[in-house]
Amino acid sequence: MSSSLDRISMKALKGSSVVFYLHRVGERQADFYPEGISKSGFEASVQHLLRLGFGFPSLKEAYDGVGTAKGPGAVLTVDDGFSSVYHEILPIIRKHALPLTVFVIGKCIDNRALAWNHKLIRIRHHADDARIQEALDGLQKKYSLCAVGSVQSRIFSVQDSQKDRLCDELWDLFCPISQEEYLVVEQPFLSLAQMRELAENNVEFALHSQSHADFGRLSYPDMRRELIMNREALSEAGFTPSPFFAFPYGRQCDDGLLPALCRDASLKACLGFRYRYRDNRQDHILWQRISLEQHPFPGLKELVLRPGLRFIKDSITRN
Repeated sequence: MSSSLDRISMKALKGSSVVFYLHRVGERQADFYPEGISKSGFEASVQHLLRLGFGFPSLKEAYDGVGTAKGPGAVLTVDDGFSSVYHEILPIIRKHALPLTVFVIGKCIDNRALAWNHKLIRIRHHADDARIQEALDGLQKKYSLCAVGSVQSRIFSVQDSQKDRLCDELWDLFCPISQEEYLVVEQPFLSLAQMRELAENNVEFALHSQSHADFGRLSYPDMRRELIMNREALSEAGFTPSPFFAFPYGRQCDDGLLPALCRDASLKACLGFRYRYRDNRQDHILWQRISLEQHPFPGLKELVLRPGLRFIKDSITRN
């Protein structure tokens, strides 16, 4: 039965590119970023896609080759640039000779800083939500925090430019060592040496914003600034940025802003998290992705049925 469903999936996807994303592979960074997939699970996912008959182009190859591929392509991407890319993913992609695109946060390159959402994960490791809520109540006026809601939702309500400062205050309240010490000891992000070795093994680096910003809430000048700073950070580190940008949290800006954003930041396309049937088939500036963390063995449901329902729903909404 499953082989019949797989054949249906492959026929429906003929000539298309499915872009998969994940964040953490392996257990060594589970405390730093809880959502992820085991190393064995990631390799099994790769083998599953190979058995189905997927090719593995790079993101750039998939984008530039739209309409020319004979079979479906599986494009592997990783967000944030954690060190597990080097320790856990590199041996697997090297073994299978697979390309990879890593979307890196500019300020986090070479463990120079933490993004606010990574700070919050560490804060919650050291303090329960009740203690954090009490601290947020005390900071409510200073940061114009929502009076009610979960810890995550209250911090998300803060202006993007203030999130780092708020999390810095919470870090000082609850974490036993400074952020600088944590970065030196734990090395959660890729070092420059690791990035250079990855680049020698068919890995490209692309943009994920300078500060892991929420593009659903930024003004256009702030979006542009985030991408230009991200590009400059990669260039200063010695890497030519691949011309793609993945929206942090999958939160897209208004579609009408995409042409100007791609032009001003020298991008070919931006990538979100909401893959629909027939996406990624045309030379378009917005591509979509599917999680390999939630669906490590994607089948008919993840590859065709759910994307098909999204496609129908969006078509009805537009009309």
